[in-house]
Amino acid sequence: MPEYVAIGNSISVAAIRDYLFAKRIDKGDSLIVSAADYDNIIEEIKKSEEPIDIPLNVLGVLIIKDTTGNVPVGKVQIVEDDKM
Repeated sequence: MPEYVAIGNSISVAAIRDYLFAKRIDKGDSLIVSAADYDNIIEEIKKSEEPIDIPLNVLGVLIIKDTTGNVPVGKVQIVEDDKM
């Protein structure tokens, strides 16, 4: 059964970055976020006028949009590189 982890009040690029540093998530691992959170992250990047690279990654960690509807808003699922 997958585990979903809350990383803060809202999921943003800054919250993801802080979480990756705090939990020492490795390059090559992935975070799966809800469709709503993914769309919010894309909007945040657009507003910052930074280029958007698809696939989306933060510090070498791939950010994946949940297409199943299983990941709750405000939480992430961590997928280690060797499990993909």
